[in-house]
Amino acid sequence: MAKEVVVRFEQANLSEIYQPTQMQFSFVTAPKHGTKQCHPLVLCRDFLHDAVKAEITKSECGIYGFSYKQGTNPPIDTRKMRMLVTKKGLKTSELKTFTEKMKCSLMLLNLYEDLAGWTRSKIFKVKTDKDIDNMWLFLGSSAWLKAPSLVSMYTFLIRLGDKDIGECKTTKELIKEFDKVLDTFYKTGKGDNDIKYLSICKDKMHLVLKHRNDLFANNLRKNYMNCNLNTLHNNGGIYRLCSFSSPDKTLNDKLRNLHQTWLKKETKSDSKRGKK
Repeated sequence: MAKEVVVRFEQANLSEIYQPTQMQFSFVTAPKHGTKQCHPLVLCRDFLHDAVKAEITKSECGIYGFSYKQGTNPPIDTRKMRMLVTKKGLKTSELKTFTEKMKCSLMLLNLYEDLAGWTRSKIFKVKTDKDIDNMWLFLGSSAWLKAPSLVSMYTFLIRLGDKDIGECKTTKELIKEFDKVLDTFYKTGKGDNDIKYLSICKDKMHLVLKHRNDLFANNLRKNYMNCNLNTLHNNGGIYRLCSFSSPDKTLNDKLRNLHQTWLKKETKSDSKRGKK
């Protein structure tokens, strides 16, 4: 089967924090709109939920060189997660290794999707109208667009595919794998921003998905409308939610309580196993 062709969006000069993985992301339109990039590729994942807010509120956003205007930019598909992923400066010799990392990313997404009871994401190698053959398209449930922190979590899990994470079948196994990644960093001192994020998010992301209906409003717009663009960009992601410092204090308190309850159950369970 021929690879799907994605129409590229002109790249912009963005002000972004350096990311060692060099993974770049962009939303892609539904096929009925031509399978187009909706905006420039971004290293900073926070631009992505900025763009979703602009799309669902029929407005525009402009921050740190990034801009998205509903009705002008190719439209983000709010009925399915369509995320284009590549690595900046990817060399032909790195294609095989990066493909394996993308498979790891998919494994992580699927594990959490199974927990939520969502349709599993799929991944496709795609070409572009610029004849670039180093891009992958992730297709997932629209449920990932329900809140800014979920959009952020989706791409965070993709970027974690860069880490040496073994095959997992349960949340408990995955948290152990996350701990191995963190232990390697503590021993070697070699890490990046994702190590910092992972240390906070590792044992809370499963709670975010499991209790999503209690944490987030059913109304999509409401989940994006509780703060201005600057606050959303800097504090709307999964790291801020898992560190209980998102713009929504009620949301922070709910997750904190869920996490405390979960920790108590885990401690009690470990204690019982220790007595056997």
